Amino acid sequence: MNIEEALNEILEELVGDSTPKPSVPFSKGIPTLKKNFYRSLSPMLKSRFEKFGGWEESTHGDWLDITEMESFWESHIADERLSGIVTNVNSSINNWQNDAGSIFNDKRISVFAGSKYTYERIYLVWFDCIEEPELWVYDTNGEARYKDLLSYLESYINDDLTAFNKKWKLGEYH
Repeated sequence: MNIEEALNEILEELVGDSTPKPSVPFSKGIPTLKKNFYRSLSPMLKSRFEKFGGWEESTHGDWLDITEMESFWESHIADERLSGIVTNVNSSINNWQNDAGSIFNDKRISVFAGSKYTYERIYLVWFDCIEEPELWVYDTNGEARYKDLLSYLESYINDDLTAFNKKWKLGEYH
């Protein structure tokens, strides 16, 4: 399965519950948590952002469009839904032990998805010399890491939760 097929399958699976918004311009790249710092679009993320913009009630909360991702730089957000997402993600960063947002420098983290109602969220984690960012996913199952967007989408499509069972922190091994 390629990224286009995976995005189409997710769209078909969830379209009855929610509808993605149209794509918004993304010429600057992907915003990180560092104000005015953008990452270059990877091929998979380019496909995702060309296909649609934000997507409320998607997988693991609302998928954010580029403009919504920039909201993490603002001190006041008028939109109640977006304000709730930013509040929940920032609470996780500040209070959740080993949250990706607290482990890594702000230039290495982008918020891909979040929820106004829960602490579900997806971070893009940018590593040097790696074309695609990892996706770090948090939900009621705990936390999972995926090597890229396609791996995450395939796992979701196949209802495969094994990534949540993998221990990646050396201190977790007994």
